[in-house]
Amino acid sequence: MTTPGGPSTALHRPGTVGEAVAALAAEARAGRPVELLAGGTDLVPALRTGTRPPAAIVALRRVLELRVRGAGADTLTIGAGVTYTELAGWSLSPGLAATSRVVGSVQIRNCGTVGGALGSANPRGDLLTFLTAAQAEVLLTSEEGSRAAGLDDFLSAGRLPGELVTAVRVPRPSGPQTYLKIGGRQAAFPSLVSCALLVDRVRERVCCAVGGVAARPWRVAEAERLAAADVDWSTGTAPAALARRFGELAAAGVRAAPPLGEDPRHPLEYRVHAAGVLAARAFARCLTARSAPRRESAP
Repeated sequence: MTTPGGPSTALHRPGTVGEAVAALAAEARAGRPVELLAGGTDLVPALRTGTRPPAAIVALRRVLELRVRGAGADTLTIGAGVTYTELAGWSLSPGLAATSRVVGSVQIRNCGTVGGALGSANPRGDLLTFLTAAQAEVLLTSEEGSRAAGLDDFLSAGRLPGELVTAVRVPRPSGPQTYLKIGGRQAAFPSLVSCALLVDRVRERVCCAVGGVAARPWRVAEAERLAAADVDWSTGTAPAALARRFGELAAAGVRAAPPLGEDPRHPLEYRVHAAGVLAARAFARCLTARSAPRRESAP
């Protein structure tokens, strides 16, 4: 069948996860390179330029199972086919919603999917930075069954031949969450540097990840330990000075990480500095005590 990938490219259009997995397994057994097509924000431009000529394409738009969101007692599950637009107003995860609102343009948010973000594994990807801070698990299905992989393991190893990413699972929020980025604009432009911060008041910890500096989104462990020890968990607040120290430790943490690579317009030291600024701001936004609003005196 003739497709955008070329006259010899096979196109599979499954209607269920089982059919999609069967198509992937068949192509894997044949040793043919296969691409997954959901929103197409990465694949379609690559097909047009001929940079990724696959022998087969598995189109997933008809697989409605991949577009489901669910909430359990302790976790949220987001299908791989869920778009950024669908997440942008999701009240169950304010941090995920905030992240989704600043991804690309309106057109990208309408088409781009969770599975696409995982598949592209862009080290500056907005969603990957948030999912790293959230300690997400990636759910995969193959003909042999299903498995869950930590996000770091998935980014290191990728999918096995014949596997399909079906969903991502994150803990339910138990405190404030925020996502901040530096780019040409907050939306429509890729992130240069980004920071996701989640407060877990139940376990008395702060989880923070920085994107755009290291070779993948990076957890800033020393800064997290400082927060766990010094935040007043009885009130869920911290002094402004702690936010500054948190930012300094976050910058030191990403400076020591495997680097993303040099950018002549935005050198590493600039991006490290920006990471510290964003981390301090995110910490202050979620944890710094605010003065009660002043009441006007009666005339």
